Amino acid sequence: MNNFSLPVIVNRDDHCVSRKKISTATLKVLYRLNEKGFTAYLAGGAVRDLILKIKPNDFDVVTNATPEEIKKNFKNCRIIGRRFRLAHILFKGEIVETSTFRAPIPENDFDINNSSILKGSDGLVVRDNLFGSPKEDALRRDFTINALFYDPINFTIIDYANGLEDIHSKRIKVIGLPDKRFTEDPVRMIRAIRFASTLNFKIDKTDFISIKENSHLIENVSSSRLYEEIQKLFFNGSSKDMYKILEESNLLKYIFKDFYRWLKEDIKRTRWINKTLEQLDKWTNAGLKIDVSLLLAMFFGEYHEFLINEKLENDENLYDSTRDIINRHLNSLCSQIRIPKTIIYQTCDIMTNQIRFKRMNAKQSSRITQSSSFLNSFLYLKFSSKILQRNENTVLFWQDIRNVNSLKRAPERKGSRRRIPKRLKK
Repeated sequence: MNNFSLPVIVNRDDHCVSRKKISTATLKVLYRLNEKGFTAYLAGGAVRDLILKIKPNDFDVVTNATPEEIKKNFKNCRIIGRRFRLAHILFKGEIVETSTFRAPIPENDFDINNSSILKGSDGLVVRDNLFGSPKEDALRRDFTINALFYDPINFTIIDYANGLEDIHSKRIKVIGLPDKRFTEDPVRMIRAIRFASTLNFKIDKTDFISIKENSHLIENVSSSRLYEEIQKLFFNGSSKDMYKILEESNLLKYIFKDFYRWLKEDIKRTRWINKTLEQLDKWTNAGLKIDVSLLLAMFFGEYHEFLINEKLENDENLYDSTRDIINRHLNSLCSQIRIPKTIIYQTCDIMTNQIRFKRMNAKQSSRITQSSSFLNSFLYLKFSSKILQRNENTVLFWQDIRNVNSLKRAPERKGSRRRIPKRLKK
């Protein structure tokens, strides 16, 4: 790790972080811990975002109080985690995650106190409940820009890792040796890419070379954890930029192996991906909630249609066979990314509904329009129609169906008559 002797202390008059931008629940946690004689700071990404004048998604607290001591002082607290125990302090509508300052992992990979193994044979950290000092905790964090503390008592920012300098330089830089840090936790490679795309920063050149050389380590990450990280990548509002970095880093070919090989067979196939990510970013930045099933349907849409057309050209049982093909592909990803069965089922619904859209008439439409998958299926239909310039009449037909159904649900004003589109009267 870097040898930083003394932290940089930035006084209140020299930074823009204000307590008014910190949630009331977080301030309650910070103040109570200080009142009980503990040191407690706002930590990590929240400090970074406040400096950048971005509204933080959440607020994390770090303290010298152990999880048990935190729980003793907060009745609304629960302790979670195996690898590293954390305290979740529950407030109405908010959870304040509170952790104890961590110490470095010993070089011999054993906890001296009880001789339990801290790392696996591949170097991945499997247990991490060693407590330390603020400096040790800062230098244990992943990137310099996430190693900043805010002291609510004297309103100072504490920087042990040159994070302020890297924020100013718009640089994502690992704390310590990148090869070692990515081996300890390969998810850090994905996080680097997410921060680079969302903050419009550049990954340090040495660190990016390390990501490319260690990209295969992403296969060591638990499938459930990778599922959560993938959502953060695609729902960050800058997924198109993210995807470009993800591909350059070599991570894409280890996360989506078969899909990646298919994509590389024809450069024209990247157009669908780019258009998909542009649309996702538009929805996300407009504040719209996007279901994971719609993300999967759109992202793999052209690939799934390729598989379907290749195998089902003359298949009589088109619905079941289509569902089976998509189900097999998404389940094949589960060894790497644990996609919930419900999400897989919903994604299959979206794609099989594309067949129904072409075959149903107005009288048969009521059942599908009342299903929970209709809106996502219709959004896919509109998107694919626009990108591939197809099914224009089908889109217009189902748009009219939607309009009629919305009229049926709306209260009728006195003297008004609902107009039914001509194409639906036939």
